[in-house]
Amino acid sequence: MGPLEGKVAIVTGGAGGIGSGTCRLLAGQGASVVVADIPDTKPSQLAEELVASGHQALGVEVDISDEAQVEAMIRAAVHAFGRIDGLHANAAATYLVQNDGLLSDVSRAVFEEAFQVNVLGTWLCCKHVIPVMIDGGGGSIVATSSIAATHADVERTSYGVTKAAIAQLMRTVAAQFGKQGIRANTILPGLIIHPATALLPDEYKQLILDNVATPRLGTPESIGSLVAYLFSDDARFLQGQEIRVDGGQYVLTTPRDASY
Repeated sequence: MGPLEGKVAIVTGGAGGIGSGTCRLLAGQGASVVVADIPDTKPSQLAEELVASGHQALGVEVDISDEAQVEAMIRAAVHAFGRIDGLHANAAATYLVQNDGLLSDVSRAVFEEAFQVNVLGTWLCCKHVIPVMIDGGGGSIVATSSIAATHADVERTSYGVTKAAIAQLMRTVAAQFGKQGIRANTILPGLIIHPATALLPDEYKQLILDNVATPRLGTPESIGSLVAYLFSDDARFLQGQEIRVDGGQYVLTTPRDASY
């Protein structure tokens, strides 16, 4: 039996890079997994892969900025597995990053859409999953934020601001519902290599690698393993924390020289 045997977890953005790696890792540790993502990512395909490998999984198409769709996702999870023990609030409007920019230049439409998905969507997931978790005796919510939440970027405005709001949202969940058995923590990833980030320029990836304190960059499993721990009973005293998973990128007082 795995450490998450008998637990049920929803992963939003579950068919993407970090999300898919997390779904596979949670399933491998015994959890029943709801792979939740927008239709274009085909979350059912990953769910079918997990089922074919002997795991319990369900694919759900959802736009987390739509409250009715979030409610339907929660109902589908409970109908399939009877309970919800963990929510990895991982979905984000990363597709907007290419249109993000200086505070004085970024469009209102981009900023509002980033807020709708990253903040409002995460809040809606928490709003509707918390009562189910409380009825089941408690649960753990883990949100994916970013190192951009604590260190301002010279260009990306809406991404960093909305990611910072997510961390405050998790602290609010912990403060308001901790005594009812709900834990809420935030992960701040650095550069994680998956199919989308693999397309970044090699020079950029080398720059980050030069300035982390590890011999290699992170993978989706680097995040998934922490999510699994935070879902487990071993993490029952971790509450309201922001945990950096960035290879020690800001350990150095002076960045190492790197050239493009």
